[in-house]
Amino acid sequence: MIQAYILLAISIAFEVFATSLLPATKGFTVRKPTVLAIICYIICFAAFGKSLLLLNLGIAWATWGAIGTAVTPIVGYLFYKQKLTKTGVIGLVLIIVSTITLNLYG
Repeated sequence: MIQAYILLAISIAFEVFATSLLPATKGFTVRKPTVLAIICYIICFAAFGKSLLLLNLGIAWATWGAIGTAVTPIVGYLFYKQKLTKTGVIGLVLIIVSTITLNLYG
């Protein structure tokens, strides 16, 4: 079971990295970040598919989506100087808490 969560973590990491590269692709007109984003998405979905061999789809998808949703604005704030408000941070904390709750009791 731990292997499935490791694969899920790999999937999430590659999804966040790929999504974070999208602004640098400038609408898929810049080759290097475009190719790198595509490769990262392929790895992301391959690892996610493997994780589903042992994890419940609903819990895995909710975890993948929630953590990606929570981490991506932080990456945007750190690397693209995008705004992150106090209300936004509270929302991110709620996403993380609900994901933990789902994994523990869902």
